[in-house]
Amino acid sequence: MATKVFDSEEAAAYYDNAAVADFYQQCWGGEDIHIGHYPTGNESVKQASAAMTRHLLEFAGITGGDRVLDIACGYGGTLRMLARMGCQAKGIDISEICVNRANALTSAAGLSDRIETVTGDFHHIDSAADTWDGVICQEAIIHSDNRPAVFAEALRILRPGGVFAFSDILTGHNADISMVEAAFARLGASAGATVGDYQVMAQSAGFVDIQAEERLADIKTHYNKLAAELSEPVPGLDANAQLAIGQSISRWQAALAEGHITWACFVARKPV
Repeated sequence: MATKVFDSEEAAAYYDNAAVADFYQQCWGGEDIHIGHYPTGNESVKQASAAMTRHLLEFAGITGGDRVLDIACGYGGTLRMLARMGCQAKGIDISEICVNRANALTSAAGLSDRIETVTGDFHHIDSAADTWDGVICQEAIIHSDNRPAVFAEALRILRPGGVFAFSDILTGHNADISMVEAAFARLGASAGATVGDYQVMAQSAGFVDIQAEERLADIKTHYNKLAAELSEPVPGLDANAQLAIGQSISRWQAALAEGHITWACFVARKPV
């Protein structure tokens, strides 16, 4: 696996960038920052992102009353869904912009009394061991400078029998790494980690009953939707930033078309 990855400060700087924040708010739906689920292909990015969260929570078996920590909560869409399910939800994120927007959206939804969102680093989570019924992480481990440490922290803070539900963008089997690196350049993330690598990391951390769903069709559709949206001027998005992001999206489409990049969601349990 390549060694060039974000450290925590670089990850925060990426998401705290004003143009990046505008892109996620204007083109990604403004509630979530992760790949969507497209059963028909007609869903908007915002609708599909919410659908993917529902799928991941169902896959993990999370139900009302569970205590759930989202360790890279973005704009807090998953937290609000959890709260509406009756869960006790808390989120951390390395980006101050993301945390501030999450809190604003949570307040607007009238859910501030049921959700706590603070800045935090998923390599060093401020939580006691054996605390949470579920831990969620959607498309964020890709930014880690020490991915095994993220799995170890998730295991530490889960109660025995608790579930770690996560999704991420990954390198496909037999991929052309140069194409993956070209796509990942905008994120600054490393290429090389496969679905199998994440399963090994989870197992090495101590998780059991590890399940994975590779969902290449969903990420292809997602990036095609983004490309279509960026083909016209986007209100509120700087024109130069839009051009640069659009060029990056084209590299993603090329790598996805041939399976060099893939995407998957996972569920892993802490032993009882």
